[in-house]
Amino acid sequence: MIDIRNLTKTFSTPRGKITVLDNFSLRVQDGTFLGVSGKSGAGKSTLLSIIAGLQKPDSGKVIIGTSSGNVDRDIFTLNDKELSLFRNSNIGFVSQEQSFLENLTVFDNVRLPYFIGLGRRNARVQLNLINARAKELLENLGIAHLSQSYPRDLSGGENHRVLVARALANNPDIILADEPTESVDSERTEDIVKIFRSLADSGKTVILVSHDSQVLKSCDSVEAI
Repeated sequence: MIDIRNLTKTFSTPRGKITVLDNFSLRVQDGTFLGVSGKSGAGKSTLLSIIAGLQKPDSGKVIIGTSSGNVDRDIFTLNDKELSLFRNSNIGFVSQEQSFLENLTVFDNVRLPYFIGLGRRNARVQLNLINARAKELLENLGIAHLSQSYPRDLSGGENHRVLVARALANNPDIILADEPTESVDSERTEDIVKIFRSLADSGKTVILVSHDSQVLKSCDSVEAI
C-alpha cells in the first residue's frame, strides 16, 4: 500500500513561490490501477517523483509497503543508499524525460536495472533470465526488432515504449508512469494500457498520469489534482 500523508511541495520561480501540492493526501491499495489527471503544472509529475523518492516534499510523508516487506515507513527516513536500493528493487518509473544511456543499445538499456540491482557478478549468473525478460518486454511492446538500435535512431513513440520496458525489467511492485502513451499511436497505446491493467490485476500497484481520457477510462479510479 502507498499511504501519502499531507504532502506539500513548492517551487521558487521568477514570479515567486508556486505551490503544486498543498497538504495532499492519498491512499492507494495494492493491485490498484490509479489514473492521475489535472492541468499542466498542477503537480502530477511532481507527485510521481516524490512517491519514487526522486524529489523530497517540503513536508508530509510517503509510507510504502511492498510484498518483500522491507519498507513500511516513511521512505524519506531512509538514507540515500537505502532509498536508492529500495527504488531500484521495488519501483518502476516511466518518466517523460527520455533518460537513456546513448552508447547502449535498446536491449542493453532495458537490461540496465538488473545489473544495477544485482551487481555484475550476480547478473552474469542470471544472464539467461535477464535476456529472456528483456526480450519478452520488447516483444510485448512491439519493438523487439529495434533491440540492437540506439536511442538516437528511434522515434519519440518508440523511445517511450523502451522506457516502459525498462521500468518493468525488475518486475517491480509499484509502477509509476508519467504520460506513458505520449507520442504513441492508438494501437500501441492500447497495448501499453493492457500491460498496466494486467500488472494491476496480478497485484501490482500502477499509478499513471495522463491527459488522455480514453487511457484514464481503463483505470480503476482517477485522482484529479
